[in-house]
Amino acid sequence: MDPLSEVIRLSRPRSYAVGATDVGAPAAIAFAAHEGMFLYCVACGECLLQVGDEQPVTTLRAGDCVVLPSGRPFVLASNLGLARTEAAAVFAHRPNGSIGTWNGGGDCSMLAAHVQFDSSFARFLFEKLPPVVRVGDASARFALRGCIEQMMEELQAALPGHELVVEHLVHIALVKVLRLYLAESARQASSWLGALGDARLAPVISAMQERPAHGWTVASLARLAAMSRTAFATRFKAASGMAPLDFLTELRMRMAAHMLGQARARVTDVAHAVGYESQSGFSTAFRRVMGQSPRHFVRARGVK
Repeated sequence: MDPLSEVIRLSRPRSYAVGATDVGAPAAIAFAAHEGMFLYCVACGECLLQVGDEQPVTTLRAGDCVVLPSGRPFVLASNLGLARTEAAAVFAHRPNGSIGTWNGGGDCSMLAAHVQFDSSFARFLFEKLPPVVRVGDASARFALRGCIEQMMEELQAALPGHELVVEHLVHIALVKVLRLYLAESARQASSWLGALGDARLAPVISAMQERPAHGWTVASLARLAAMSRTAFATRFKAASGMAPLDFLTELRMRMAAHMLGQARARVTDVAHAVGYESQSGFSTAFRRVMGQSPRHFVRARGVK
């Protein structure tokens, strides 16, 4: 199993908005706290970006691409001292995939995509990423901008099958970003991606995802990594931020949440599928990780 592909598949992007905007200075556009990720590629000109009030200011220039995965509020501006206009007012009533102008245009033109996800698995993708992920590789920037442009073309033409094409392009953009993060930055922070970026630990992650019901122990997982038990446990926690069996429990519960989101799923069957013989033991673990019981989880999502 390719763990990254599987987690992206389970994350199920549920909605996306793409477009391009040519903004004229002076301007400051404020985006509220949100779900999902934003992706920006600057076509020409420049602007300032600040995520939250405590983060450093980032200057974006022509050719730059950044990903904002944290869900925190942010501002794009020619000058951060200006009065701010809410993004909802700037982009209200704009068709998905459209090209627009704001404040007369002419100073900064940007392509943007906002993707929301339908699964708690997105936490594995984004939780430990920095608030601003700058795409440094030139080929990756070119590919990401190309993905957004193709999404816009598909949405504007609205030919048969365009929704499926856009969904695939969303996945491609996501893979490009996460591959780049794995190559350049993943080991700098403890996360699922940090463990995946470790050649010794990646097969362990893959085995956990492929066989969640298996009776894994620290010893059996250490054997997969070809390491001693103590060295493996230390390395796994340093890379992922969690002890191996705690990580396994969280992974199992998020896989269970995905299964419970399917029509006619039975809690007992899901518990067995992720390695629990006792429904009560499963329910306790699920409540600890997901914050609610399996039945409340199902009811809250209106699954029948």
